[in-house]
Amino acid sequence: MAGPPFAAGILPFYYTAVWDRLQAKPGGGPLAQAAGFRYTESYITDAGKWGKEQAMNETLSSFLGVRPGVTALVGAGGKTTAMLTLAEELAKAGKKVIVTTTTHMFLPEEQRYGPVFSPEDTAGIAAALERTGLAVTAGPMDARGKLTGVSDKQVDNFLTLADYVLAEADGSRRLPCKTPGEHEPALPAKTGLVVAVLGLSSLGRPLEEVCFRAELAVRRLETQPDSPLTPEQLARLAAEPWGLAKGSEGRRFVILLNQSDACDPADLRRVVRAVKETSSARVVSAALKKKEWKEESIC
Repeated sequence: MAGPPFAAGILPFYYTAVWDRLQAKPGGGPLAQAAGFRYTESYITDAGKWGKEQAMNETLSSFLGVRPGVTALVGAGGKTTAMLTLAEELAKAGKKVIVTTTTHMFLPEEQRYGPVFSPEDTAGIAAALERTGLAVTAGPMDARGKLTGVSDKQVDNFLTLADYVLAEADGSRRLPCKTPGEHEPALPAKTGLVVAVLGLSSLGRPLEEVCFRAELAVRRLETQPDSPLTPEQLARLAAEPWGLAKGSEGRRFVILLNQSDACDPADLRRVVRAVKETSSARVVSAALKKKEWKEESIC
């Protein structure tokens, strides 16, 4: 197998054995890219120190089409993980990123993401952005131990401080799929991109066990609470105007199917095919905890 290209003046040394090993790693190297994965990790050494380089055109943010401004995440089955992955990527790229919620959100790890700032603490938020590129801000914690949401006016203020605002815009009770309630989603007025997240681990399991607001989903899908969720039904939960596409009119909309490592590839293809039959939305599949993702298309 050919070794890695040498980038004169950029990488003084590229360890070929590691390069060869990465070719076989899911999501690593040209061979994996040919199989559909475009997330790669290249381990390099510079002055004797090992590091990890991730090209921006291979990040989750590039696959989802995240641009400066407000990105709202809705759905279930990896929404918070997706948001924090995006935040880390963008901050590492030198951007200023604010993470927030318009509804409720569990407290992120302070050791990893820093303290949670009050939306009114502009000075504290600005200082965190200067220091690390990342700030988490939300309203006070409720009785369930979840952070509460911010207002449109506060989001507007965030846009004067940061390049990107990432906002959780609905709830899911930690279930892998959902359908929105009448009051959902709570999209900030200036949302430019809506990312709809669903967990593929919900497939084949009783709707009442895996779906938040299952009673609404039963009516909308015209099925039974104990019926196993099919790929076509999951596609409808994602792409129907009453589903996670709700409120995305006039905005960019992308579907993120998480937990692809817990799903039969044939079932994933059925979900994608069903989405594409009714929607022009981009579909990205991912195993977020493994940092693997790819754009899906119909072959």
